[in-house]
Amino acid sequence: MDFKDKVVLVSGATGGMAQEIIKILSKENCKQAIFARREEKLKEISKNITDCIYQKCDVSNPGDVKKAVEFTNIKFGRIDIAILTAGILVPIPIQTFNSKLIRDSMEINFMGNVYFIEHLLPIMKKQKSGTIAVFSTLPDKRGVPGWGTYGASKSALSWLLESLRAESKQRYNIDIITIKPGSVKTPMIEGFNRRGAISSENAAKIIVNGIKKGKKVIEFPLFQVLLTKITNLMPVFAYDLFPIEESKGEGFPQIEEKL
Repeated sequence: MDFKDKVVLVSGATGGMAQEIIKILSKENCKQAIFARREEKLKEISKNITDCIYQKCDVSNPGDVKKAVEFTNIKFGRIDIAILTAGILVPIPIQTFNSKLIRDSMEINFMGNVYFIEHLLPIMKKQKSGTIAVFSTLPDKRGVPGWGTYGASKSALSWLLESLRAESKQRYNIDIITIKPGSVKTPMIEGFNRRGAISSENAAKIIVNGIKKGKKVIEFPLFQVLLTKITNLMPVFAYDLFPIEESKGEGFPQIEEKL
């Protein structure tokens, strides 16, 4: 795939990896439409990009998402590629387990992408072409202690994308790409020490190159990909023997519980 003259929509555009993706795309001679909740930050980013539009968008608000897609389509007349990065990472200690955290995460990490796909598909169907690349997560097949909120929302997303991919391609020539980052140094994981984390710049290069090559699933970094695949093969009894605090990682909230 060549990005030249393509219209690229990016959600979650003020996030670490998204900003680096936007920088790379600014050298690809494409048109960009960038969206996030922080309008001032969007304005700042857009100043350094030729042929870029922006608009405030809260992905948990279906109306905002609809307006973002319509705004892009009206301005540029088409949408060739959508890179959907918006998401939140919220730990959920078992001591303070509550449904609101899960609902909020599902609304942003899962439904926020569903809203975008809902409005992108009709445009791309009419074009008979398009690419929708969505951020899920590398460990999306097994639960991780303390991270059930994030994992559940991303696992649901991976399942949905897998379900759409073959039919969208065969019926409408629309490519669905699942992006599965492992640990990447972004503000999202600030305070959580993740061994083997790669830079946002390197992650963005991998993602853009993966889209160019037409990959269906983009996974990284390599060591964590291999480790995750091995872990996925482990029987339940062995997986459950992993030390809980090691699985949670450094920086996970320590909660004193009164029973």
